[in-house]
Parts: sequence; C-alpha cells; structure tokens
Amino acid sequence: MSRALVFFLQALLAIAVLGGLFAQVVVIPTTAADEVELFPPYESVRVPLVVSAIVFIACLQVLAVALGGMLHLAGRGTVFESGALTWTNLAIGAVAAGAVVLAWLFVYVTFADIPSPVDGMETLGLWMGAAVGTIAAVGVALLLVIGRHWLRRAILQRAELEQVV
Repeated sequence: MSRALVFFLQALLAIAVLGGLFAQVVVIPTTAADEVELFPPYESVRVPLVVSAIVFIACLQVLAVALGGMLHLAGRGTVFESGALTWTNLAIGAVAAGAVVLAWLFVYVTFADIPSPVDGMETLGLWMGAAVGTIAAVGVALLLVIGRHWLRRAILQRAELEQVV
C-alpha cells in the first residue's frame, strides 16, 4: 500500500477522531440543552441520553485509532505479524463496547417513560435505531472475530513458510 494513501487515510481518521471530540464536548451537550429548553420534560432523560451518545462516540474513536494502527502496519508491509492482532483485538473491543452501549440504550428507551412533544415517533425512532444498531454492531464484531481468526492463521502460515525458506 502506498505511503501517500496510508497517510491520507490516517489523516481522515484523525479528522474523524477530532470531529468526534468536538461532538462530545460541544455539539451533544449544546443540542441536549437546546432540546430541554424547547421541551422541558426532556430534562428527565437528558443525562442518560447524552452520556450514551458521548460513550458511543468514544467507542467509534477507539475503533478509528485501531484502524489507523492497522493502516500503519499495512504501510510498512507488516500486516501479517503478531502486532496486527493487538490492533484487531482493540477494534473488536471497541465495536463490542459500542454494541453494549446501543443495547443499553435500547433497554433504557424500552422501559423509560420518555415524554414526547408530538406523537412519540422520535422515541420510536430512537428505539428502532438502537435495536438495529445493536444487531449491526454485534454482526460487525463477529465479522472482526472471524477476520482475527484468519489473520492469526495467516501469521502462523507465514511463520511456517519462513522456516521452510
């Protein structure tokens, strides 16, 4: 993989991490405060939803760091070495943690009495989004586990091939 492409992709991941940090510090708290100002009954659910959003974005940031590490290995041509498993494990952990956050959000929205200014469709949308997101995140985590298994096998086969040669 060319160094320019690796650098470009790592720069995009760094921008994504910084954008996530901006969202965690500015956008999410400000938006939540604005929504509470427009509809005061939202105050009762403000903290759990804001914390969920901030933690979920942190999971995405950790995933971006893991992908950046894998890109670094790809740029050096050392993807099939044991260090790649560390980055893969970090990616799996980040996606699994995101799935846990989404599952918690699904359970919270299911049992919390969330007020609605109109007809409850925003609550239904949040509930459905959390459900679908949980399923998708679990699926991605399982795919990453399979990829880690393939990577481990490739590392072992490369080590065997190096012994033969």
